[in-house]
Amino acid sequence: MEQDDKIGIKMPDSALIRSKIMLTFLYQTMSHLWFGLAVFLIIFFICSRTAFFHATLFQQHYSWKNRLHIIAFFSLLGILNTYWSLWGESWLINTSSIFIIVAGLVSGPLIGFAVALLIAGHYILLIHTKAALVSGCFFLIEGLLSGFLSAWLKHKKEMLPHAIGISFIFAASHIILLALFCYPYKFTPAIEDCALQVMITTALGTGCFIGLIKDSYKQKDILEGLAAKIALNITNSSISVLQNGFDQKAAQKITESILQNVKSFDVVCITSNSQLLGCTACEQEQPFLTYLQEDIEALLAEKFCPANEKLTVLTSYLALPVTNGTATIGYLFVGHIVAEAMSAFETRLAEGIAAMLSTHIEINQIKERTKLLADAEIKALQAQINPHFLFNALNTISYYCGVQPQTAKKLINYLADYYRQNLADPNTLISLRQELQHINAYINIEMARFGDRLKINYAIDDTAFFKVPALILQPIIENSVKHGLHPKLDGGTITITVKNCSDYFFIAVHDDGIGIPAAKLDSLLQDAPDRKSIGLVNINKRLLAIYGPDNGLRITSTYGTGTTVSFTVPKQEED
Repeated sequence: MEQDDKIGIKMPDSALIRSKIMLTFLYQTMSHLWFGLAVFLIIFFICSRTAFFHATLFQQHYSWKNRLHIIAFFSLLGILNTYWSLWGESWLINTSSIFIIVAGLVSGPLIGFAVALLIAGHYILLIHTKAALVSGCFFLIEGLLSGFLSAWLKHKKEMLPHAIGISFIFAASHIILLALFCYPYKFTPAIEDCALQVMITTALGTGCFIGLIKDSYKQKDILEGLAAKIALNITNSSISVLQNGFDQKAAQKITESILQNVKSFDVVCITSNSQLLGCTACEQEQPFLTYLQEDIEALLAEKFCPANEKLTVLTSYLALPVTNGTATIGYLFVGHIVAEAMSAFETRLAEGIAAMLSTHIEINQIKERTKLLADAEIKALQAQINPHFLFNALNTISYYCGVQPQTAKKLINYLADYYRQNLADPNTLISLRQELQHINAYINIEMARFGDRLKINYAIDDTAFFKVPALILQPIIENSVKHGLHPKLDGGTITITVKNCSDYFFIAVHDDGIGIPAAKLDSLLQDAPDRKSIGLVNINKRLLAIYGPDNGLRITSTYGTGTTVSFTVPKQEED
């Protein structure tokens, strides 16, 4: 400090002035960046709650249309962010790279690079300097690297810390590159004056955007899980109703059950392809019901695709096809008498109910076909497989609806595939691939029940192309799970082996379960009148009938070690 002798005032030195200027600059820079970040977070939050955003971003596999929408969305945010910058003589202080990193981490390298290309091109055209060129080139690298890190990041249990760390490293690398390639070019302000603010804001901003997207995914999973659970409750109550067929009485009871479980619907109807089967509404006055029936009949006449149809009481509705596995046999109709649109949750819920109804109708048709089989033992085998397995599967799916909605959806698909395969006439021959697909659907549901206690190995000869009787392997696998591995505390492994031998194909199912006592082993294939479990006996008789006396089941087992069930299929020219 220096002192003026005439007036006795101490004057501040230049270091103090520089310190105050620097502190003011730091505060202004941070305030400017964070205010802009807050504005863009609000915009992003609002967009993330729209149906368009969910339909675009929340897809397992992006179409080209989805990709273009995502690229346009993040590029627009990044370009707009460029105009919310602190301008120097040769570069801009902004956080546009946040949107490049987020796009790459969420959607992969292609979208990350495309977003970076658009933002970098705009950035270079906006300021024609060497620093802008360096930044633009780094944006492209940033988009690619963040995209390649996408798959790795999605497997991490804690995504946010990793995303913040990645973006901080990118921001620091950007500053270092500018300092290396643009030195001694003068910047106003200098690189070192704003490096820390840019790195912190970029890292925290990326974390905030990733957090919002993760929260949106979580909300979507919660809604889907709730929708799946409600749909499962409804269809569980409908199992007994549908046993006597899909008719007016069953349809009416199902609509009542749906409206009782889902209070947001005002109207629930089930129709055939030509007439109304059942209808339940929140209002029961006769004039209202009359007008409602007229609205539904008018919509049904046009297959729910009316041309400017003016409705009397309905303000919004959704009609979903109900199928029997091969064709549409009717529609599930839900609607409102006040709301102008169906919510996303209501749509997902209705879709889940329609899918489950279709599955149950298909299952009941399977049972009906089973009753018509000429062979009484085949019919008993089908009846033994279906009900017990169905209720176990439904209980497993009900559990996963709350804890892992995506797993529940997969299990529902496996259940539908399993029963669709049961449509095959057991007296016909199907390809080995079809039989293995049937087993795969069954095993995936059982693995969901048993967890790590159940494992399966496939040892399939690539040259083994032949046909087998339908439903020939699944009962063997079920026996292995039920009697071999289930009683074992730590479970075990099932190995399916298929070999291409000189004159025949060899098929074996081995489990390392508790095994079968020697005294019981000899009686497994004996046809006793009082036998309750006829699965293996039935399979053995079918094999003997189709392939001859040398090609029945062979069962070898060591108690406490495991069991192997095998048979051979003679080679034929048609194979």
